[in-house]
Amino acid sequence: MDNSLTLKMKQDSRWYLAMSCIYGLLFTGCLYKNLSGAAFPVMVLVSILFAAAFLNRAGIRLKRDSVFYFAGILLLGVSTCLTANTFFHFFNMAGILLLLMAVMVHQIYEDNFWGFTLYVKNFFRFIGAWISEVPSPFSDWGKIRKHRKAAEEKQEKKRKKYKNLGPVILGIFIAFLFMLIVFPLLLMSDRVFSQMFINIFRLVDMRFIFEYIDVENLLGILFTFFLGMISIYAFFSGLYKKDLPLEEKKNRKNVNAVTGITFASVLAFIYVLYSAVQILFLFLRVGDALPDGMTYSEYAHEGFWQLLFVSIINFGAVLVCVKVFENNRILRILLCIISVCTCVMIVSAAYRMMLYVSEYNLTFLRVLVLWFLGMLMLIFLGVIYSIFREKFRLFRYIMAVVSVCYIVFSFSHIDAVIASYNVENTENMTPEDIRYLLYSLSEDAAPVIARIDLDTLEEISEEYNGDVIGDVYYYFENLRGKSTEQSLRTWNYARSRAYDAAENWYPQVKY
Repeated sequence: MDNSLTLKMKQDSRWYLAMSCIYGLLFTGCLYKNLSGAAFPVMVLVSILFAAAFLNRAGIRLKRDSVFYFAGILLLGVSTCLTANTFFHFFNMAGILLLLMAVMVHQIYEDNFWGFTLYVKNFFRFIGAWISEVPSPFSDWGKIRKHRKAAEEKQEKKRKKYKNLGPVILGIFIAFLFMLIVFPLLLMSDRVFSQMFINIFRLVDMRFIFEYIDVENLLGILFTFFLGMISIYAFFSGLYKKDLPLEEKKNRKNVNAVTGITFASVLAFIYVLYSAVQILFLFLRVGDALPDGMTYSEYAHEGFWQLLFVSIINFGAVLVCVKVFENNRILRILLCIISVCTCVMIVSAAYRMMLYVSEYNLTFLRVLVLWFLGMLMLIFLGVIYSIFREKFRLFRYIMAVVSVCYIVFSFSHIDAVIASYNVENTENMTPEDIRYLLYSLSEDAAPVIARIDLDTLEEISEEYNGDVIGDVYYYFENLRGKSTEQSLRTWNYARSRAYDAAENWYPQVKY
């Protein structure tokens, strides 16, 4: 463990605590009851600037490639205030934290040649170090007070004229606590005395004071402040420990490659056979291989989830085989065959899902799965390359793929895409189709819903004996009610568009 950075932070703890308090104030101002407004990306930028300032104070210069991490963090922050989808709000925050952890570890350590397993282990170790340092702001503040008290004792002679100020304040405080008990008893003991103070309270009108005291908000603000202040101080206190291992512990002896070859041979045979079936009967549709009475959409849906889980399991199996078994050319070829067959399974799963979507329209879960399959395909291409190139930095590659794919996905306004696809590709919409758009999608879909023709809604209502127009009416009425709640701090692009759509649609119908 290298204690030099920790020692610097302890010696300069007054500066770090002051900066952490300022960060806590900004954190509260931007994020209190506002996790998706315009102030969110501002706070993300502030966090990056504070991180750079903390590193600079410790004498650490920013590395050139750190700019890519910071760019990803900023993009996630911007994405948050452009969508009303809570899925993205949550995972954007998770992504920001993970990228921030990654770039700070990259700044402190030479992580270019860390293996996949070491990266994952060190991330969890870093989280543990972060949590363990939560009490550090208070302990360091206590040490500062001790030093300050010693300094004050040396300057006692210079402050003689104020020597009684402390005892006076202490006396007032003790008297206040004492009167909290005694004063009510005095009021109950004498009516004239109590009436005198009742008249005073009426004259002052104490209600004026209590009207402006909101205990719930006060506690919430204090909690948010301490969360921001403690988080950043503990984060760097844990980071500066520099106690993450720099390399994997070498295994005494790798498992015999023959075991791996045998294992991989069985998998490769089954997977090649399965892939041939997918190519011939699903993609090319050779012959009439489907069971009687089964459509291709039913066939597609039947095996989709199984293929998804098998693909994920294969990812772990290939990584374990590369790490555990001895280096062997035959084994690597077999692992490559397994990986290629897994890619065929991923394509099969995606094709099955698209067949299913063509019959039953899009949902957020179906789009999420298609996105995940595309990302998994890119990851497996990196896995195949890493099988033959040991020095390939697979973890960094996977992190880049996941970051780019997720950032693109978070900017896609996918709820609006889903709504557009379903409206345009559904010949006979049902009340359930409309209600899915209203209640299962975020406000991102509101402008699309507003474009649905009123005649269409009336036809659906008449055909299914339902009140579809009433559902849409109350949906937009609710949005109009929320439109007054937005401020500059809480402004959200998607919600703003939804409110505009509600204002434009609402006058068309008198319900």
